[in-house]
Amino acid sequence: MNRVWTLARKDLLETRRDRLSAIFIVIMPIAFTTFFGLMLGGGSDRLPLALRDADGGAQAERLVAALERSDAVRVVRKSAADFEPWMADGRAAAGLLIPEGFSQAVEAGEPAQLTVVSDPASSGAQAAAAEIRAAAGRLVAADRAAVVGAEAAQAAQGDQGADQGGQGAGQTEVPAMAQAIATQAMEEPAVSLKTVQAGAAAGQIPTGFVLSSPGMMVNFIMFSLLTAGMALIMERRYGTLRRLMTTRVRRSELIAGKMAGMFALTFLQQVLLIAVGQLFFGVDYLNDPAALLLMMIALSLAASSLGLLLASVLTSEQAMVATVVIVSMSVSALSGAWFPLEITGPGFQFVGHLLPTAWILDGLRGIIVQGYGVDDVLPAFAIALAWSAGLFGLAVARFRLS
Repeated sequence: MNRVWTLARKDLLETRRDRLSAIFIVIMPIAFTTFFGLMLGGGSDRLPLALRDADGGAQAERLVAALERSDAVRVVRKSAADFEPWMADGRAAAGLLIPEGFSQAVEAGEPAQLTVVSDPASSGAQAAAAEIRAAAGRLVAADRAAVVGAEAAQAAQGDQGADQGGQGAGQTEVPAMAQAIATQAMEEPAVSLKTVQAGAAAGQIPTGFVLSSPGMMVNFIMFSLLTAGMALIMERRYGTLRRLMTTRVRRSELIAGKMAGMFALTFLQQVLLIAVGQLFFGVDYLNDPAALLLMMIALSLAASSLGLLLASVLTSEQAMVATVVIVSMSVSALSGAWFPLEITGPGFQFVGHLLPTAWILDGLRGIIVQGYGVDDVLPAFAIALAWSAGLFGLAVARFRLS
């Protein structure tokens, strides 16, 4: 194992000495992340929420104002004529219909109902519904708290007038009265959400730096394989690999050392780019560090096994350069690194999700926007692991010393 890490460390030191590699590993990913992030919407990644207010009352306006202040949804008010077309075209993550009589029901302390129009299978729609439920719950809770306070005060005044024997008795009973009234008021659900199936899948479409930061990271992780792959091809050409085999290094250790070097290079590159995205672009990668770590391992495994395969099959630097450029651009485009797969057709999305990078990008963006945990990203990790095992097996079979 020591010899494996020695070989990996040697490759990392050679990469560090190559100043040109810093352009592909650090400078270009940050530059392209900035460019695409600003071009595709800056830092605004709130879910578009089409809203139709058929009530127009004071409580409905308070609910709309609360949603407009939300960091999770971006309210787009629509008339009755425009509401359905917006949902049918999939331009909103979800739609909210505030029915007539909503304000009256809230003010009377009666159960109120809101209608959410969405695709229940969409993660964006689920997040929008959760934000609506939270905002409506806060609204009704505040209104009922005011009612509870008023009723408790009236009850206390009545007891105070009736109580001639002890001055503190009425004051002692006020909290108990308030608790009883509040319990009775909260026994029934304050607001219920009725979900109606949308005409088309209205999912969340990533924009701004949520799109560009993980997308450019995947894109340039693939490009960084050029440095490690070129080093392996040159070592084979100059006989370095054969000379290594005259030492106590075994063939399995040599392959493992090269794989470990590529894994470490791509993992460190991810750490740097994630730190830049978190600190400078406001991309919240750290919603769940454990889930993020799984996606980082998945991406490094997939990239390093692919890099090892390319370096094992190709025999010249020119072929390596051309292949890495073609592969990295094709994989990035198909996986949704340049543009969201949600805007493409079902066929393109199906082809894209044949690749592990599309699943990894889904996992990364889910962590950033939806707060995905380990359970949510496990399918993406499993797919990337299966791809990595297959690519590594092919690389070992085709690995040559000269």
